[in-house]
Amino acid sequence: MKKIGTFLLFCMFCWGTLSAQEQIPERFLTHKVKKKETLYGLAQQYGVSVEQIKAYNPSVVKQGLKRRMNLRIPVYQNVTVTAPVPTIETETYLVPPKATKWRIAYTYGVTIQELEALNPSLKEGLKAGQTIQVPVSRRDSLVTPTSVYNYYTVQPKEGYYRIEKKLGVTQAVLDSLNPELKEKGLQVGMVLKIPLEFSGELKVKDDLLVEKIDLFDSLVPLDRPLRVGLLLPFKTRVLELDSLDKTKKLLKRRNLHSLALDFYAGVRLALDDLAMRGIQSVLAVFDTQNNASVLRSLSQQDQLARQEVLIGPMIPKNFDLISNQPALKNVPKVAPLSYKKVQMRPNVYQSIAPKEVLREKMLAHLDNVLSSEEHVVIVADSMNRDIEKILHERYPFAIKFRPEAGGYLDSELMDSLLLDSIPNKVILESENFSLISSISSQLSGKITPSRPIQLFTTYRGPAYEKPDIPKATFSSLGFTFSSGYHPQQFDEGNMAEHFLKRFGMYPSKEAKRGYDLTLDLMLRITRNGSLETGITLGETEYTENRFDYERLPNGAVVNKGVFLLQYRDNSIVVLKK
Repeated sequence: MKKIGTFLLFCMFCWGTLSAQEQIPERFLTHKVKKKETLYGLAQQYGVSVEQIKAYNPSVVKQGLKRRMNLRIPVYQNVTVTAPVPTIETETYLVPPKATKWRIAYTYGVTIQELEALNPSLKEGLKAGQTIQVPVSRRDSLVTPTSVYNYYTVQPKEGYYRIEKKLGVTQAVLDSLNPELKEKGLQVGMVLKIPLEFSGELKVKDDLLVEKIDLFDSLVPLDRPLRVGLLLPFKTRVLELDSLDKTKKLLKRRNLHSLALDFYAGVRLALDDLAMRGIQSVLAVFDTQNNASVLRSLSQQDQLARQEVLIGPMIPKNFDLISNQPALKNVPKVAPLSYKKVQMRPNVYQSIAPKEVLREKMLAHLDNVLSSEEHVVIVADSMNRDIEKILHERYPFAIKFRPEAGGYLDSELMDSLLLDSIPNKVILESENFSLISSISSQLSGKITPSRPIQLFTTYRGPAYEKPDIPKATFSSLGFTFSSGYHPQQFDEGNMAEHFLKRFGMYPSKEAKRGYDLTLDLMLRITRNGSLETGITLGETEYTENRFDYERLPNGAVVNKGVFLLQYRDNSIVVLKK
């Protein structure tokens, strides 16, 4: 009996601890999922979070939301959120451009709800130039959000336990970064500072952690197979099929043929995985032979015009030839692999974020991490004078340093440009491998405890990816850049496992690209009936790639989904996932 009593006391203690951290549902409702319903919509309908629905419906996590599925919807006791006392002393605040409610609330140490209580008009939205009321505060007490942390808004009925389950961050870490928690406790609408490495399955939007868009959520397959056209330069005519050894040697080299085959394997796997979820497709594969006359001949075939989407060709000039064919003007045409520009015509989809988008992302990051109190050096070769000018106009306190012709860099001169006792931040603008290798190795060797050095670039081209530069070199410099894909250090996850089982090898970067791109295109078409309307669904992310499409005034579409990445501990981590 004594052991039973001790056990009951232990259970009561655990229950009390859990109740203090996380509200327990009073009861559950049953909801039968209807066509086109989503987890986000159901969460809004019942006043709970997506995570709370998933917590009590494990099958949703495993299978996704399915039509006719019966869900257990938790019902919680209503909690009244206390608004600020109306007589609180306030002052006028002029809303600057690009400001957000959460940033203002965090800066002035109030919850979003408290800020809205002071300014009822904010419930309709925040506008630049608007005058609002904020609590009177000493200037030295204001805390501005920074890019070295993520931030999270506490949701209704959330406690420490639920936040840890969602983000992986413990109460001890939260309390250490957010001292106000000890005084106020968790409050709905409170904005918390979160370490970058703790983001769970959420994404970052303007430094704030928010729910990702999951196109598998409440997926209802169309009543027809999707017609997909794939134009790749297989060059089957040059493969000597009678000579197995020669064919193997050709395909082992990283050339246009092998890239095309890898990409095709990824496409094939994506369509197979979608078929298992009820989304059927008919894939028409066309060998372009990387030949203009072959492409012109293909464009005259009715089969191309009957496709719902065309993926390829891979080479920009070949893609431009196809996209300019009048017979294909109404067919969405997706440029799949190249960072180089294609002609942005109506119904052209640039699926790789172009150089200007990558630079836009990095410039926004540099705005947050550079200051006149640091030593900033811009190193640009003769091919990058335009971006050098932009950088110097943006950061006039920076020093310009130009390498010698041929990519040569004088070590002693570079040494004299670096300072002790303050951070040295070097922006390198070059696509010359010799210069990149020389500067990165020299800078890495000049780091001392009193001379910290960090390296940035606004465009990381293919030269940076060569294996000749050790990862340790970039890691020591905290090399930071933007990219349309996040290269994984290890092959993990369902995609890699499926690929290994299907093809007997781990997927290459091109195979993952083919998989991610195809998955995204097909899901957008399935969800909205066409790719034209499917691009409005927002930002998505898969194995290594991110997609966030924007339509240009002329009807072309460009992907602005970009990762901000940094070398750290011999791997590449996402700064803003």
